[in-house]
Amino acid sequence: MIRLVGAACLACGAIALGLGAIAHLEGRVKDLRGLLAGLECVQRELSWKLTPLPETLNRAAEQGSGTSHIFFSLCAQGAQRLQGRTFAQVWRQAIEASQMRLEPVDVELLEGLGHVLGQYDGDSQRLALEHTRERLEGQLSQAMEQRGRLGRVYGALGVTAGAVLMILFV
Repeated sequence: MIRLVGAACLACGAIALGLGAIAHLEGRVKDLRGLLAGLECVQRELSWKLTPLPETLNRAAEQGSGTSHIFFSLCAQGAQRLQGRTFAQVWRQAIEASQMRLEPVDVELLEGLGHVLGQYDGDSQRLALEHTRERLEGQLSQAMEQRGRLGRVYGALGVTAGAVLMILFV
């Protein structure tokens, strides 16, 4: 009986690992979509309306949901009260605090944008936003492809590993 319960626990654990990997892939796609929507809002506000950066970031937060909403909200709060920090530091801290499910290359792209926003003229900020959005759109398409391809693999591996463990221990 104990062996059966142990085997069932191992099988459930293997399946949960597979499902967790699928959830991470799906979360990255969702977070990238939210970031792109927020960055589009920032670009629009800075390009056409010349809205101050904290207000622009608040509007981007309103556009987003989940972790992207948290990210833009933290950036807006930090931009309103820098307290001796640079905006790039606030931006980096918001990336870490929002716990977005991003790959290191995604984070690197975002951090590069943080060094430009609020530091240069409107055209330079607009170009940096446009460049970052294009690169993140490429990352999104790659993440969607990985979700489709690897999601099935992770699901099949989790179920297969669970079944094999169950057979071995029963």
